[in-house]
Amino acid sequence: DWSSDVCSSDLAADMIKMAMIRIHHSLKNSGLKSKMILQVHDELVFDVVKEETEELKKLVLTCMQEAMPLPNNVPVVAEAGIGENWLDAH
Repeated sequence: DWSSDVCSSDLAADMIKMAMIRIHHSLKNSGLKSKMILQVHDELVFDVVKEETEELKKLVLTCMQEAMPLPNNVPVVAEAGIGENWLDAH
């Protein structure tokens, strides 16, 4: 129903905001040169220094999965796609 859709979309919006904050701080402290450049709904787009790809992927997935614990130990699953552009990363 409409009320549960609003609730779940609000939760998703809060989760991505928390993840973005964690990622920003982690990137700042890591010394990586890659940058978070865009949010598209529940996805984040990065400009990645090629040599940093695996380290950034691990950092981002960790930050996203730990951004907001869900009740009853429901796992938060995040995925990463890599490509020359947003379309190729899918």
